[in-house]
Amino acid sequence: MALNSNCILEKQQAPIVENLLTRSAMYQILSACFLYPTEQNLEVLKNPDFQEHSKNLVRCYEGLDSGEELKRCLDEVHKVYNNNASVETLRRTYSRIVGHTISKECPLYETQYGAAHVFQQVHELGDIQGFYKAFGLDVSDTEKERCDHISVELEFMHFLLYKQAYALENHGDEKVQVCMDAQRKFMKEHIGKWVPLFAVLFGRKAEEGFYCALSALTKEFLRLEMKLMDVNTEMFKESDLTQEMVAGAPDECLSCASSEDVELE
Repeated sequence: MALNSNCILEKQQAPIVENLLTRSAMYQILSACFLYPTEQNLEVLKNPDFQEHSKNLVRCYEGLDSGEELKRCLDEVHKVYNNNASVETLRRTYSRIVGHTISKECPLYETQYGAAHVFQQVHELGDIQGFYKAFGLDVSDTEKERCDHISVELEFMHFLLYKQAYALENHGDEKVQVCMDAQRKFMKEHIGKWVPLFAVLFGRKAEEGFYCALSALTKEFLRLEMKLMDVNTEMFKESDLTQEMVAGAPDECLSCASSEDVELE
């Protein structure tokens, strides 16, 4: 009896698709957690499926890493949030960490790292927005964050992995490769350069509790993602923080330069 080649292919692809969707979901979770705390943003951490998702995420890096530190970070985030963290408490802590203007200690925006001049920031914002537009992503009317906000960039990675999973099941190798190339390029030129430092600074300012645990998870997750994608990039150091621009923070200039504030939909 002849084997159905399509059926065999689907069975081979199934675990790959599952891993892509698991990694995609982790980017989405982190994106939501770095926004101003609301019940809706943090709901996923209360979901019983979070524990199962954690196990699946560790499996994504089998053969590449033991996953012990990732598992520890995931367990700590889940424990701290479910044991001690009310939304009201998290709001107070979040406001203390980021402040009411752009934070000097741990800016949430990529272009506050390494861009020595407003025109360099403008260039970087344009490059980031170019990635989004290349995939047909539009400006949201509901959220008003700049395109270089940590949550927006993480959500873009969520989108690319989800799109890759869909392409693998429905479109074939060419579109899969487009998604993979975009992930590696965006990681190398943007997320991988600044978010590891951001996570260290955010955790330091948090000192303890949920946001400290979240920062450690973000740093470890991105370490594994860069290893999985075989991405090497020059990461920013604390001395690369653009303090003058943070203090002066010409947001009107930067908003105009990036055309429009962006939140991925």
